[in-house]
Amino acid sequence: MLSAYESVELKVFTLSIETPDGQLPPARVQVPNIPMRLTSLIPPMQQLCNGIVELAIRREVQRGAKVSCQKGCGVCCCQLVPLSPPEAFFLADYMRRLPSERREALERRFGVIKEAMSNRGLMEKLEKIEDTGEHKELGREYFHMGRPCPFLEDNTCTIHSIRPFSCREYNVTSPPELCRDPINNEVKTVRITRSMMVAMARLSAELYQVPLVTVPLTLSLDWAEKHEAFSQKTWPGVWLFNKMMEFATGAALANQPGRPHSSPNNL
Repeated sequence: MLSAYESVELKVFTLSIETPDGQLPPARVQVPNIPMRLTSLIPPMQQLCNGIVELAIRREVQRGAKVSCQKGCGVCCCQLVPLSPPEAFFLADYMRRLPSERREALERRFGVIKEAMSNRGLMEKLEKIEDTGEHKELGREYFHMGRPCPFLEDNTCTIHSIRPFSCREYNVTSPPELCRDPINNEVKTVRITRSMMVAMARLSAELYQVPLVTVPLTLSLDWAEKHEAFSQKTWPGVWLFNKMMEFATGAALANQPGRPHSSPNNL
């Protein structure tokens, strides 16, 4: 789940995780005991998220439901997708690795959406959302802009393998035609017992020592650039992985070191 490192001490974990929907298949994880950013946890947590979602879907199927989501149906990709802060940094890292022509094309799409949001007054509403509590109304207005995710092309996700936790956790069992207006229609989604987006957001709030926040995907590049200093913070790899498992599953791994005492950049 985590990439191997040469000439680096690796801690090997064999994970056997129990969830309210059943036990996940055992997984063997190698964690390098070196300073790591929170973004390093995204790939293994994506795999964990996949397993949790698969169990949740199996539960609904056993109850007689059927998942409506299919390849080529991109209606949900017009919603305001929330990211945990580390996911915003993860996507920013992904963008930096792209060829310049592809990166610039995507950045223009992000810019178009931000301008549309600004023209509709959504940027101002987003800044005041914690005071107004109008999350549903903001989501409705954003959806009715009709602006798909910058990564959606021909109704296909171009970052499907690294898509955000929220996208992985959003699966519908109601008739697909109801998704055309998910705000006003009674769209039934698969209940996820443990959200990796929430877990990662809570972990980052504790380690970055900031209030709990989520970042709209379509504004994530600007947000990540503005908060780049947080992105570069590191913690000992084994301790960090154990901490993430606490937030993701509610239980610490056995025989792990306590929280290290160090500078603010290496909490």
